[in-house]
Amino acid sequence: MKINSCFFRLLAILFLFGSCNQDEGLGGSSAIEGYVYMINHPDDIYSFQTDTFPALDKDVYLEFGNDKSIGAKTKSGREGYYRFDYLRDGTYTVYALSDMKDHKTAIATTVKVNGNSHRADTLYIHTGDAVESAMVKGRVWIQFYHNGEAEPEKLIPAVETRVFIKYPQDSTYFDDVRVGNQGIFIFQKIKPHQPYEVYVSTEEIGYKNILFPVDPKTVEVGDPYKIYPLEGEEPLDFTIKINY
Repeated sequence: MKINSCFFRLLAILFLFGSCNQDEGLGGSSAIEGYVYMINHPDDIYSFQTDTFPALDKDVYLEFGNDKSIGAKTKSGREGYYRFDYLRDGTYTVYALSDMKDHKTAIATTVKVNGNSHRADTLYIHTGDAVESAMVKGRVWIQFYHNGEAEPEKLIPAVETRVFIKYPQDSTYFDDVRVGNQGIFIFQKIKPHQPYEVYVSTEEIGYKNILFPVDPKTVEVGDPYKIYPLEGEEPLDFTIKINY
């Protein structure tokens, strides 16, 4: 009985040892390979057109099974190629980091390996100041009045007028732009999914006989990569009324 008991204990230990060795990790014959591409979101592209190119010398990370810690790390080559060798069979998570304006986000894919080499889905990471942002666009006019009567032929773009944008709960603005030749202004790199207030400065126009101040307007910014008009205006106008 003692011999049988020891024998079964030995079998149990070998079984447990073998089971542990089957977990994901290094020490096997499998491999994971793939590519990382960079999507650049530059400023001053009102169509939100992007450039995509191989991501050179970027960190690529590997997680083993359900373990969320970094199991291995490598660098992408000149074509964005990377490879992890000597992996045991199982499921792995591969990821690289998008470099946002004020944070980093992991772009990940899951790969199941069972011997040989396995190709992971291509990782598309993002960079650029305009990533995950929207734009707010409007127009500012100057309308001249004579003795209280509007003169339609004297509606002109309010070139160089300053326009401001702020969060509704704040008392001051976080960005300002100048009105362009067509009276158009555009705020770039606006965070999505929140409201904003936009208002115009009339102090620099050079006229003292402005009929009344220009009220601020509210714009609701939704999803990124869109240009948002000012609420309720077609076209999207501020009109500065000047009497002479």
